[in-house]
Amino acid sequence: MYDYIVIGAGSAGSIVASKLAASDSAMSILLIEAGGLPYSEQMYFPSDWFEVLQKYPEIGWEGYQSIPQPNLNNRIIKLHQAKVLGGCALHNATAYVRGSRSDFNEWGKLASGWSWSDVLPYFENVERTMKVLIGEADNFINDLFAAAKEYGLPENPNYNYSESQYGYALFQFNNIKNSSDLLRETTFNTYLSNPPDNITVLSQAFVTRILFDQDAKAIGIEYFQDQNKHCTYVQNEIILSAGAISSPKILMLSGIGDENELAKFSIPIVANISEVGQNLHDDLFVSAGFSIPQTKDVPIYPYSLAPAVIFGSTENSSSIIDIESSVGVGTLKGFLGPERSFWLWPNIMHLKSKGKVTLRSSVPIDPPLIDPGYLTVSEDLQKCKIALQLGIDIGNKLNQWRERQIAPQPNEDLESYIKETADTTYHYCGTCRMGNDENSVVDTELRVRNTSGLRVIDASVFPLPITANTAAATMMIADKGTDKILV
Repeated sequence: MYDYIVIGAGSAGSIVASKLAASDSAMSILLIEAGGLPYSEQMYFPSDWFEVLQKYPEIGWEGYQSIPQPNLNNRIIKLHQAKVLGGCALHNATAYVRGSRSDFNEWGKLASGWSWSDVLPYFENVERTMKVLIGEADNFINDLFAAAKEYGLPENPNYNYSESQYGYALFQFNNIKNSSDLLRETTFNTYLSNPPDNITVLSQAFVTRILFDQDAKAIGIEYFQDQNKHCTYVQNEIILSAGAISSPKILMLSGIGDENELAKFSIPIVANISEVGQNLHDDLFVSAGFSIPQTKDVPIYPYSLAPAVIFGSTENSSSIIDIESSVGVGTLKGFLGPERSFWLWPNIMHLKSKGKVTLRSSVPIDPPLIDPGYLTVSEDLQKCKIALQLGIDIGNKLNQWRERQIAPQPNEDLESYIKETADTTYHYCGTCRMGNDENSVVDTELRVRNTSGLRVIDASVFPLPITANTAAATMMIADKGTDKILV
């Protein structure tokens, strides 16, 4: 019997467990994680992140992929979600982007208490603990910025502090400087480097379902470890922090979801909440590539990406930002393209298309069915074309660095190219959305509706997508959400 059980030792769960433990040394917390320790020191080097994704599939959930996507030429898109202590911070690009102020003001309209003024103190809390490092420019970055300026974009001195994100800026990362090296930072390593005595960390333990009493109160969990089934019970609350794909899956396996869907698998209903697994948002990215002439030395960066980002707009408006273009070069470890190349990767945000996560079966180990619904709303394809054109236009202005455009080929049909090459940015969110309305999966206190003793605290509760990578906002939600538990 524990006072609290936290499911998932990733970016959210590690903060929740740490903050709960710090509030009362007599409180007992179980932090349970399906994965184990990182398999290699290489995982901590941000410059190796792309190679890590390829070399160590065991730190991700097997079989997490989309169903064939008709609007992406029926391609199946791999949807990585980490299964390791530290969560997706062990294999993401470590980018730290809060999101725009308008994003959170829109949240506040749907979920009281989550406007910009409400969330800012919690971003600041996280940033007092996590190291946010600003990248350093070199000749290539300076020339890229000159090209972005020529394109018509302004310089943004700090996109996390400026009134607007619009423009070109140095990228910010959750990295730690360690002598001459950079190391990636995870909330598990930072918040729980020396777990206090009142936290039990249970790894390689796969939660299959949440247990409820006859009044729909969460009383414990069932999990497998070493091929044996176990049950553990809770006095106060269970906090589900398994991520935007796994959290709705665990809820559905536990009897929380659309009763008609769960009836297909003879899962007894605990709470009929039809939106569990719905409202899946994700961003797409497209690629504009250019070869680098032999007269130039190709830069090598210690970061996961080149230390530059460009925030633009498909509507040519500084107040409507829906493009976040990261930048890479062919020296990125594990990169499949030419070494002598540079790339602009416009990430298209605020797409209208939405998807869903549903059960494949009632067998917990089976991966869920994931349909991101990419480009099901026709105007999203036009947004992708405009974003891709931004990458092409800026890349072609780097005259000293661009030998020729290699992707897409000049005069290639952009719609066909997008359908063949666009891919996920791993920014899944929204599948257990919070809101004031009764149809939301969790309320504004992050409590699962029609139950007690159960909250969801991770990216799945986003009521709307944001103009950002999801890591920073997920950490903010964890910090703010824990305060709601402790009130």
